[in-house]
Amino acid sequence: MRTILLFVITCCVFVSCGKKTKQQAQTPKIPDPSKTAYYYLHLKGVINGEPVTMNLIKSGPWIFRGYYTYDNIGEPIMLWGSPDGERIFLYENTDRDEERLFAGRMDSVGHFTGKWRGKGTSYNFDLKPDFQNTIPLDVVYAADSVALFAGNPNTPTGQASNCIVWPATGTDESTAAFIRTSITDGKPINDPDKFIRRDIDSFLATYKVNEKDLDTTGGIPATANWAADADMKVVWNQYPLLVLEYFTYEFTGGAHGNYGAHYQVLDLEKKKVLKVEDFLKPEYKTDLIPELEQSFRKIYKMEDGAKLESMLLTKEIAPNDNFLVTDKGIGFSYTPYEIGPYALGQVTLFVPYKNIKALMK
Repeated sequence: MRTILLFVITCCVFVSCGKKTKQQAQTPKIPDPSKTAYYYLHLKGVINGEPVTMNLIKSGPWIFRGYYTYDNIGEPIMLWGSPDGERIFLYENTDRDEERLFAGRMDSVGHFTGKWRGKGTSYNFDLKPDFQNTIPLDVVYAADSVALFAGNPNTPTGQASNCIVWPATGTDESTAAFIRTSITDGKPINDPDKFIRRDIDSFLATYKVNEKDLDTTGGIPATANWAADADMKVVWNQYPLLVLEYFTYEFTGGAHGNYGAHYQVLDLEKKKVLKVEDFLKPEYKTDLIPELEQSFRKIYKMEDGAKLESMLLTKEIAPNDNFLVTDKGIGFSYTPYEIGPYALGQVTLFVPYKNIKALMK
């Protein structure tokens, strides 16, 4: 499961021509985690004295997902986990050989405290909600299922769930409208519940049509059960930039399901979906190749002399359009089979801005 789930800028240097920009003043309502089923928290605090920022979403009845960054480094670290009684466990996808996690408690005002464990040690962490200069977001979740053979207790089923973020009530309307149309791919949809139901209903209807003539003479195969899961995460939320991840997983029979995460970088001031070219000069397409290779070798612990194709399906890693940013760097993400085999999972490579100053606009 962890393998499957594997994967702005405060100074506004790039998108605001060096001018620091702040969003319009608003006082977001901080959700009460003890009473709110699904919610988004922008948390700030420390791990062992090191300042960190966490974008955490309760994205299902028993699921937490999100990202956090060490403020001095800025590289997004993916999180996923679940509640266990009064405690919350959040796991990192940072080290394939060692478990790293947050284990703590969250009170009714979103104050999250406990122990971070990893690297053979543990540290105290203390995180509190802090929505200053950020966009507050609501979280909307839905799930449904359908039986293929009504009345048959052994019937296979189709199951689908979806979770999205949505601009919270009180957000400046022009900003909220831009976020909504970005999430809905330009469609003028104002009801998030209807929006997420469309994908769920479409998947379940497709399941019923495609599997209605299923041959069951030899029994019902396990591959007759279909499943789909979609969710959104907040990678970065510091006005004017909001960086969102769209994750989808589908199993429709066969050896395994298909999944992938795609990213969207929103400039809330200019009301623009940004491209890599808005941050980097044209030569980035070639000049970033050695930086991405270096990042891959570090993450996957490859020796300098080892060839990339011993792990990948390609001899070099070129930047693509599936990118994310923070205030400290830019990352490029590759879905399974794009550069590597399915077993490698999604590969996300982060390059600090300090390493590519000559390429920055």
